[in-house]
Amino acid sequence: MLKPVDLMVLTYLASADLGPRWTQAQLALGLGISQSNVHRALAQLDRSGLLVEGGPRRAALHELIVHAVRYVYPAELGAPARGIATAHAGPTLASQVRSEQPYVWPLDGGSDFGPSVEPLHPCVPAAAARCAPFYELMALVDVMRVGRAREREIAVARLDELLGGGR
Repeated sequence: MLKPVDLMVLTYLASADLGPRWTQAQLALGLGISQSNVHRALAQLDRSGLLVEGGPRRAALHELIVHAVRYVYPAELGAPARGIATAHAGPTLASQVRSEQPYVWPLDGGSDFGPSVEPLHPCVPAAAARCAPFYELMALVDVMRVGRAREREIAVARLDELLGGGR
């Protein structure tokens, strides 16, 4: 069974520009997790058929995000907090969806304030702050977790662009 850290590692692989010869150390450093967590996640992703020759199966990732994420990793909403905007307030949908209070991943020193969404893993906000493509993809994951139909539709269109439409 996939753990949230597994999806996070796969998303980072699909979004960060690591080149063809990436290492577990690069992943661990970029995500801010231990190499042992990366190793375990990669082994699980390989067993699940989500990795091919060391890279993500983009079509499978697309399918997982669009069709399963909201059921397998339901969002836990919390009290308003300061942090980094996510979901429909994230980098992709903010210009297309109007929101009085953005959902945020709690993060000390964050520039946004709104209802908090528990990230898939505690390291997501800090890793997203360091890697814009990872931030965009993880915010789209959160759209699938907390968004309404229109927001999810816009997110799916962007996921199609980023991951090849699941085909």
